[in-house]
Amino acid sequence: MFERRIQVRFGDCDGLGHVNNGMYFTYMEDARIDVFRLFNPSLELSRWNLIVASTRCDFLAQVSYAEMLTVFTWVSHVGNSSFTVDHALQNARGEWVARGQAVLLAYDYDAGRPTPVPSAVRDQLALHRDGPTGAPALR
Repeated sequence: MFERRIQVRFGDCDGLGHVNNGMYFTYMEDARIDVFRLFNPSLELSRWNLIVASTRCDFLAQVSYAEMLTVFTWVSHVGNSSFTVDHALQNARGEWVARGQAVLLAYDYDAGRPTPVPSAVRDQLALHRDGPTGAPALR
């Protein structure tokens, strides 16, 4: 499991005074950087080899400006060319504020098609199969 701490910025909030729903997807994307490094250690865009197939988020509680969040990220499934990354976001009080998931594909941009997840990467993904204790299930 990976952990990333994020502080809510002023611009993340909407006119209602809480974090705009779209920002949760940005927080989860930012937290996936550790997974991205397994496929592309340098993170060079010219060598990018992943594509997002789908994302989802369950909003569980409101979050406000300057709050500190921890985004927990783990790999719940690995297929031939796709894998599923789960996220659970927790505030500093230990409350779960969001639960998300993304399906990614190992992808060859030159050929325009998915490729198998390399076995060395598959082994690394397997080390991150467990999520945090008490994380809520997806709805």
